[in-house]
Amino acid sequence: APGVGKTTLTMAMAATVSMGGHWPDGSRCEPGKVLIWSGEDDPADTLLPRLMAAGAKRENCHFISGVEQKGQSSPFSLARDMPILKAAVQQLGGIRLLIVDPVAGAVTGDSHKGNEVRNGLQPLVDFAAACDCAVLGITHFGKGGQGADPTSRVLGSVAFAAVARVVLVAAKTKDAAGNPARVIARSKGNVTPDDGGYHYHLEQVRIEGGIDATTILWGEKVEGTARELLADPDAGDDEEGDVADAASMLGQLLVADCWTPAKEATKELIDAGFTKKQVRNARKKLGVISKKSGMQGGWYWRLPHGNEPDLPAEDALLPPEDA
Repeated sequence: APGVGKTTLTMAMAATVSMGGHWPDGSRCEPGKVLIWSGEDDPADTLLPRLMAAGAKRENCHFISGVEQKGQSSPFSLARDMPILKAAVQQLGGIRLLIVDPVAGAVTGDSHKGNEVRNGLQPLVDFAAACDCAVLGITHFGKGGQGADPTSRVLGSVAFAAVARVVLVAAKTKDAAGNPARVIARSKGNVTPDDGGYHYHLEQVRIEGGIDATTILWGEKVEGTARELLADPDAGDDEEGDVADAASMLGQLLVADCWTPAKEATKELIDAGFTKKQVRNARKKLGVISKKSGMQGGWYWRLPHGNEPDLPAEDALLPPEDA
């Protein structure tokens, strides 16, 4: 769920692999290289500081920033550039972990259609087998569905969870004393148990250079299914939190250097259970830039950073309230 520290959790796992550290259960991890692709967070000001705060071995941590061929640079595409990535991994001497954030970036088609999701994820599955590494993909919960099986709440097609061997879910909950807490729990395990988890806490630390960063402090082991561990019978309506969740999801759907059809982004959020009002407020929160393609074209959105790209060709006109 948004706001639980998914990125910080993931960087803590990456750091553990990079240095051969210990997992929360005390077991030791064999050290190895980690490769990270993020379409949401900047490596320099967000990811690397959190890796360092978690004690990562810097020389074992690598980031995918783009593709350069014949003197031309372009953004990295999970759907298009996997052969190039395999070659880069061979040059590194192999990796033990690839992190993909968000994993929906691997799917070029409709992320709510099972066949298209499976086809989109298959190159990642093949990559993991060829490179003998784990792949960790990050995604959101859909809006609503509290109290249901957490695996069924994964945003988009059920194929995202079906393809995965293990599904870990993180959420805000309460501890045995009724105090606010965070928990990460196994919701599915094809080759592991599918229950149990750990409480964790987010802590601000200052690393070398006077940089503030967030890291994970692991808490006690907890027993039970993910559905039981994430249940919060006292949870009520939280409009401000809903808008923050919608903004977090919208921030993953949009990028700064290209235009996204507004109707596609809106549909993703509406399908996830957000209202049109929450979508509008999420847009305001992010400062999303809107532009219309031609006199009869559709509306397009982008994040308010980076260079302004050219608009696509004219599309179907959207109603003004969706613009």
